[in-house]
Amino acid sequence: MKAINAIRMGGCDVLPLVEGGKGVAVSNGSTCGAWASGGGVGTFSAVNADSYDADGRVIRQIYHGKTRLERHEELVAYGISGGIAQAREAHERAGGQGRIHCNILWEMGGAERVVRGILEGAKGLINGITCGAGMPYRLADIAKDFGVFYYPIVSSGRAFSALWKRSYGKTREWLGGVVYEDPWLAGGHNGLSNSEDPLKPEDPYPRVLKLRQQMREFGLDDTPIIMAGGVWWLEEWQDWIDNPELGPIAFQFGTRPLLTQESPI
Repeated sequence: MKAINAIRMGGCDVLPLVEGGKGVAVSNGSTCGAWASGGGVGTFSAVNADSYDADGRVIRQIYHGKTRLERHEELVAYGISGGIAQAREAHERAGGQGRIHCNILWEMGGAERVVRGILEGAKGLINGITCGAGMPYRLADIAKDFGVFYYPIVSSGRAFSALWKRSYGKTREWLGGVVYEDPWLAGGHNGLSNSEDPLKPEDPYPRVLKLRQQMREFGLDDTPIIMAGGVWWLEEWQDWIDNPELGPIAFQFGTRPLLTQESPI
């Protein structure tokens, strides 16, 4: 097994091991902080994140609004307060080690308001925003406004190219990395083009290589790609480690953190 060396990601040297964000309070401040404390990149989810009362008990999210709009406003408020609570816990548990990321689904109702509210209420506690489930063109602007790095989730070089040309090329200094979420192996909100068959999985290596080649055309040779999907044993990915063809690579674990002591499930 090759040695796992730190890489530069988001302005800091970290182990290339990333906790995959899982919504509805599955990836929280506890799991995120523990992962970061080991020198990696922890991720808490901003999707229906839990808030706590003065005794540390989870506050039930009860909606009192009479209309859909009123309940939506309550949802946004719960999301912001929950995200701030998780960021604070993650920061405390991390002890100044690793990095703390917040994961958000772009197509979630009120996504931009929620993430901006969290970043405003947890200033200095969050290092990066990971975002997928759509084409998050405005992610770069949000990151720039708050001085944090952004990590778009894509499933192809083509998708990243569209994001870069429309938006990200204007704020390249805040691009911390690109998450490649394999559309056949990952459990996230992935997409396939009409030319791809969901029943015929493709080898991720050529797809990630195409993504890297696309990134190099934009001058992003040293920007890490985070491989997500099917990552369980790093021994299975040795050919990817310190591979000059692929450039800097990190690995995202989504399922394994579910089995840790810190996991809330």
